[in-house]
Amino acid sequence: MTGRKMSSSATTTTSTLASNGYDKTRVMIVNDSMYMRSLFSDLISSSQRLQVSDTANDGLDALRKIRKSRPDVVLLDLEMPNMDGLSFIENIMSADPLPVVLVSSYGQRGADVVFDALEMGAVDFVPIPQDDPEKMRGLRDTLVSKIEIAAQAKNHPRLKTKAARRPEREAARRSYSSKAVAGEDSAVVVIGASTGGPGVVGEIMSRLSADLPAGILIVQHMPEGFTKSFADRLNGISKIPVREAREGDAVRAGTALLAPGDYHLLVKPSRTVELNKSPRRFGVRPAINMSMVSASQVYGRKTIGVLLTGMGHDGAFGMKMIKRKGGVTVGQDESSSVVFGMAKAAAEMDAVDRLLPAEMIPEEIERMVASIQ
Repeated sequence: MTGRKMSSSATTTTSTLASNGYDKTRVMIVNDSMYMRSLFSDLISSSQRLQVSDTANDGLDALRKIRKSRPDVVLLDLEMPNMDGLSFIENIMSADPLPVVLVSSYGQRGADVVFDALEMGAVDFVPIPQDDPEKMRGLRDTLVSKIEIAAQAKNHPRLKTKAARRPEREAARRSYSSKAVAGEDSAVVVIGASTGGPGVVGEIMSRLSADLPAGILIVQHMPEGFTKSFADRLNGISKIPVREAREGDAVRAGTALLAPGDYHLLVKPSRTVELNKSPRRFGVRPAINMSMVSASQVYGRKTIGVLLTGMGHDGAFGMKMIKRKGGVTVGQDESSSVVFGMAKAAAEMDAVDRLLPAEMIPEEIERMVASIQ
């Protein structure tokens, strides 16, 4: 069976593959470890919806094989000889974009490289415990799911935000800190994102004004061990300080709090944060729905819901509850989403006031906050 013709436009979706006579998503595995190539091959082959089109020892080997293999998704290691994962992504995204799912070990260094790769165009990542790769067998469902989602993702230029903090951002932060302490946090903005979200969240945070009179809560579907690094990166590009949320943190203007991986984030009546490990919702923890619902119960009409790119339905019910409490909502539109799933689900529930391209969302947030003061 021969593969599809590669295109630099949108990636072929699962339904399109079926219409072309292909009943499985084709995956190329790029990893310098023979053991890991074999392990991933076994896990992928165990799904009736996926098949391994080819394997490669490193990025250079993959570039040589990719036109013959014609994969729908590339499963990519980051640390490899000859050509590492970042160099491969740079090459493939500039020539003939393909959806890339990363595999990465835990750890701060691994997290930093992962976010570099996401900024360069990778769709998603699967963390692997470096000290025990055999544990990967327990992540089979996660791996298969992320590959299937990636096969439906659109390849378009990512919104790039660099972590260089300009002096005026520091000045803006200092000038606003007194307002934050004074408790002028009259509104709350809850931002939810999943697949393709880190770049868009970064773009939004880099463009929001330092004197925005609202607290900000960010819920990005991301595993434990990566959210601290993500918060640090956001903090480096935002006029508003961003950090990973801690139990009991106050929700206040002048501060953005990111839900930690593997913890739900809720807003208590005291306008402080509660973190818990109650059961997953829609298979995820943190769940956007839980943050949005709890925030709307406390802030009522002064709640702004923002739902970005991502697969599934998480956040749709939360946006509906914000609307029922008199709040306002905005969703990322299909044209700018890597995966138009969550915002679409919310729109189908009549829970989105406006669907906008990613680049227009920061201005809309500012307008919405001003309108409810």
